[in-house]
Amino acid sequence: MQRGEVSPSESMLSLDLMARTKYRYTQRVLAQRNIQKYKLRPGFIAVGLSGAALAFIAANSNAVNKTRSKARMWTLNAVGTTMVAAGFLNMKAVGTPRTTGEERFLKKSGNIVRIDTVAIKQTEDATAYVSVQYQDSTIRNEEIRALTDGQLQIPLSELLNDQNIAGPDPGNVSISIQFKDSLYEYKYPVYDILEPYAQVVSRITSLRNSTDNTTTNNIVADLGEGSQVKIASTKDDEWFRVMYGISEHFIHKEDAEIVWRSSDFNQQDQLVTVPRLPFGEVDVETNIPVLRTSKDNAIALIIANKNYSGRYKQRSYAHRDARLIKTYLQTSLGYKSDNIFDVREISSRDTLNMVLSRMRSIANDSTELSVFISGYGEVDSSSGNSQLKFLGVNDIKEEATAVLDLEKLFKTLSKLTKEKTIILSDIDFSQSMGTNISVLKTQRILESSIRNLGSEDKWSVLFGAQLNQASQVYISSTGSGKKHHIFPYFFAKALQNRITDLSEIHQYLERNVSYTARKLHDTPQDPLLLGNTLLDLGE
Repeated sequence: MQRGEVSPSESMLSLDLMARTKYRYTQRVLAQRNIQKYKLRPGFIAVGLSGAALAFIAANSNAVNKTRSKARMWTLNAVGTTMVAAGFLNMKAVGTPRTTGEERFLKKSGNIVRIDTVAIKQTEDATAYVSVQYQDSTIRNEEIRALTDGQLQIPLSELLNDQNIAGPDPGNVSISIQFKDSLYEYKYPVYDILEPYAQVVSRITSLRNSTDNTTTNNIVADLGEGSQVKIASTKDDEWFRVMYGISEHFIHKEDAEIVWRSSDFNQQDQLVTVPRLPFGEVDVETNIPVLRTSKDNAIALIIANKNYSGRYKQRSYAHRDARLIKTYLQTSLGYKSDNIFDVREISSRDTLNMVLSRMRSIANDSTELSVFISGYGEVDSSSGNSQLKFLGVNDIKEEATAVLDLEKLFKTLSKLTKEKTIILSDIDFSQSMGTNISVLKTQRILESSIRNLGSEDKWSVLFGAQLNQASQVYISSTGSGKKHHIFPYFFAKALQNRITDLSEIHQYLERNVSYTARKLHDTPQDPLLLGNTLLDLGE
């Protein structure tokens, strides 16, 4: 017999062991003695006396009974006597009968059998066979002899915790117990035993106090991958309402999945909080050196997409990376603010076309050009040749689509100037490539895509990673880090160390980017430099 209800706060299934006992009883007739008061009924007395008088007259008068037969005389006298007695004996009951308390059982009337269940204490043969199943797996199947005071306890939350259950519909857990030739079966929904938590699956996600994701003013904290916070509600289509401290906050559903934990789960042990540092508090954001004088005839294009959804997770710190590169272009390399074209969150080619048109109006053959591109890309092989595409940001209900053909973009840029052109690409192609592509094939695809950029002695393209490698952020599993992607961070670090020769910058990146990616994420990230490796950014 189950003791109490199962709930996340009381997830121990407690069962009292019961024994069936059969009893046979003999049935007998029960006689009880009562006292009843009566009173005479005048009407019945009058009728009885009148009838008796007529009977006596008929029996003893010669006028009626002329023959004077003894038999008839005795009969009529008897009738008269009976009528007198009937008149007096036909009395009316007064009040309710009063019991005297005297009882006795008379003859046997039959038998009755009753079955009762009673709690039992532990005995030597009190052994239960317990089987616990979740979905198609048996997670516990054992013989239990250690029964305490006739009670069997099954720690459901402890058993289910080990299953790492995830998803909005966790299903049911079934329990079968074989005890003393009887089988007992129980079934409970997992949500009656465990509680839902939102586990962060993206590298970084913002914890907000409202669902407005167009501003950063409502961000309470940044949570690192693996953080788990208790869910208060999942009814919103785009957001998890979660408990952070004693208050309700919001996490974007695209950045987390539902996992199920016991009520005694220590949330604090699973929170990886990433400190929010304003721009200027990371080492490469300060002490920026001046590497050359102002360069009037120099223009730059910066493209940074951050807010992807669905298959492509948000690229945390993409906008901060863009600001970092822009700061170094202005402070270290002397670019004028008006000549830096900063484009964020492009979702179509139209936005970029307007920017390129403005760049054409101020560029000439002697214009120096610098380009920084950050976002997701894909390798399109549908035409037979591998083409590199840049993906625009997308709505949560839509898939990200290609908005730029990089080969065409590079060709357009090559027509702006015949002077030095340097392109920095922190585009992540890894999700469309897989891991089975060789480094040599990667290099051939990249070279093919940039072959129309211009004369070989005037251009260089520096990729932050091979096509089959992810562009990683400089954040550790504990939340500490540099608030940038690894590639733009170390590119800025090289300039901060006054390294301006591209070949030396590439060597610096090879040492530091590769090492940091493997140390923090256990994945490779190998920068690649194509074109003229002897260009100097400080000239």
